[in-house]
Amino acid sequence: MNYQAYLNALHLLCATPLQLGAQLSCAALLRLGEMCLSLFTAIGDVVHDRQDPRLSLAYAQLVEIFARRVHREQLAAALDLEVSGANALSLPVLDSIRRGDADFSEEPERTQGKPCYRSAEDLLAAWLHINYFAAAARFSDAHLLVGRRTVQGTVAPPRMPNLARLCEAGATDPQQLISTARKLAKLEPKDLIFEGTQIDLQAEDEDGVLLEERCAQNLASLGPRSARKQISTALSHYISQHSEELPPPRGLFIGPVKLGVHEFKLRTTAAQAQVLHSIIAQASSRRTESGRNAGTSQPGPEPSVPEWLIADAPMPEWAAPYASEDPRPAGAYPEQQPANDAEAEVDPPLRKLNAVMAKLGSRPGAGDSTCITPRVVVYMWLHDLYHLARTHGITSNSVRIPPGELRRILASANIIPIVLGGNSQPLDVGRAKRFHVGAIRTAIMARDRGCIVPDCTTAPDQVEIDHYKRPWAEGGTTSVDSGAAICTDGHHSRHVGQIKIVDVGGLPHVILPKHIDPEQIPRRNTYWDGLQLGDAPDYPGPIEDEPPG
Repeated sequence: MNYQAYLNALHLLCATPLQLGAQLSCAALLRLGEMCLSLFTAIGDVVHDRQDPRLSLAYAQLVEIFARRVHREQLAAALDLEVSGANALSLPVLDSIRRGDADFSEEPERTQGKPCYRSAEDLLAAWLHINYFAAAARFSDAHLLVGRRTVQGTVAPPRMPNLARLCEAGATDPQQLISTARKLAKLEPKDLIFEGTQIDLQAEDEDGVLLEERCAQNLASLGPRSARKQISTALSHYISQHSEELPPPRGLFIGPVKLGVHEFKLRTTAAQAQVLHSIIAQASSRRTESGRNAGTSQPGPEPSVPEWLIADAPMPEWAAPYASEDPRPAGAYPEQQPANDAEAEVDPPLRKLNAVMAKLGSRPGAGDSTCITPRVVVYMWLHDLYHLARTHGITSNSVRIPPGELRRILASANIIPIVLGGNSQPLDVGRAKRFHVGAIRTAIMARDRGCIVPDCTTAPDQVEIDHYKRPWAEGGTTSVDSGAAICTDGHHSRHVGQIKIVDVGGLPHVILPKHIDPEQIPRRNTYWDGLQLGDAPDYPGPIEDEPPG
């Protein structure tokens, strides 16, 4: 049999369940499934032997499609066990199924008295040799994304219909779907479908859209990281607005000491959190002296010795031989570092600690460029200034400032409010300067918030501003209109032609490569809440109040 004959036979095999349907016996269905598994395994062995990167990439995509389908079938199979009452099967029937010689021609025999398994969860855990809680999770996930058993023994629609459609389509990471569905279920009333009572979803976003629908939209339209952040923000905001629990007390709490390392716990307001976010983001930058200083194992200059400790008399002769010696052997103490390691790079958590400690140890007005100066920049719409009682602000590090706290911090001279109004772009320095700095950079960041490449998580303080319309070397100007916030990797990708940046309605948008976005739709990153077309709020009615003086 040649290749074409084999291919025709496989097509016939794939179409058999659809064409014959109920005519296929249970044994035939299981046999077809076993053959498909064997074929899939054999194909994988051949692919692994080829070592062709093109084939490997295409096969990885195929395997992912299989895995997502298999994940949903796991949930659907669990639901089938629950609805059919498989836990009540008799012991002889269970034994025959395990041996592979079960007789499917007769009605299944069930235990008349005490069943072998109390529930479908117990059966699945024992049958598949998995943890009980893992088995129980499959049933609860099936109720959210596949269907629910009713008191009549029928199957009702799933609890999360929009997420269920994404699960059925297989276009979204199933783990992210499951995680989102579980979090949403905790915000909803108890599901009473098995008791005969249908309770609709109730959790809504600020605009009245169901949170489940909003989360499904994010998962379908955004990248995984942007979707995760948008969902987390929406759920956290809903919980803060509807939770009956009091917020935990704010403050700095001293924790235990473990092997000489002291532990502290810090709880802050949103505005205080932005100060820390600003320090942390700047500490991650290797382009500034303060950022480079935070990235070494010995941050900052040594503290100066007070004048009252400096002796006027010369050192005694007997002390001179010991002045520069350390009697402790090298490596005797964990905190002792060899001299040549002073400039060694440290891990990100220690960089952040170094920056915070350098700031705490700096003297006001010292003008030390090695210390980071935190900034609190708050973005808000022009209309929000007239209605501070019910609006919130977003900081440059994407920290949400609630209304009450926003009113307080706007009175501080250390807060920089960026008011977003119409489409005008007034800042322009022509060709007097090459780089977008100062107020121009601040205005661009107020518009883009971070790198505009979809799903990029580069911190706003580390992005570059690109002359995306016309390069500086070709006569481009430096203005808000000409610049786009982009990370270093994205900047290089644009220059080598891997991505494109285009102007759409006055906002720079990114066109990703065709293998990532076949539709070639201009997109903007949403991870840092960058402004999108149509984002300006449409408030009905005239503005009656005057802005605060």
